[in-house]
Amino acid sequence: MDRRGNRIPSKWSLATRILAERRAILARLAVLDRRRAARTREWPVGDNTPTPEVMEAVQESLAKEIELASREALVARLKSLTRAEEKIRRGTYGRCDMCGQPIPPARLRAVPEAVLCVACANRVPAQPSIAGTQRRSRA
Repeated sequence: MDRRGNRIPSKWSLATRILAERRAILARLAVLDRRRAARTREWPVGDNTPTPEVMEAVQESLAKEIELASREALVARLKSLTRAEEKIRRGTYGRCDMCGQPIPPARLRAVPEAVLCVACANRVPAQPSIAGTQRRSRA
């Protein structure tokens, strides 16, 4: 228990959560890849077949953009989870990469893949998000 009476998650439970989330993301990426491959086979690029109606083409284009954005977000999350998994294996999980201080349990509960404490994460410049707005790194 911490000072507020909250149960502190064990590193084992957080590691299990990280691995489960990694598996789920890999499965989701596989589904996205299969969909893209199926769609590519349906409408090959550069052939002389008639194009679908304009609205269908617009919807298909929008669906592709959303799918690509989803894939990009999943890949970024997968990289963060992989980094956390590496830290678990090395025995440095729960320690800040910048200052070496322990990462608060509440932060690890909220963001199990966190590699920076709150103070150091606030010092890292914001990164552009997929939509083009600024967002904080989930490091």
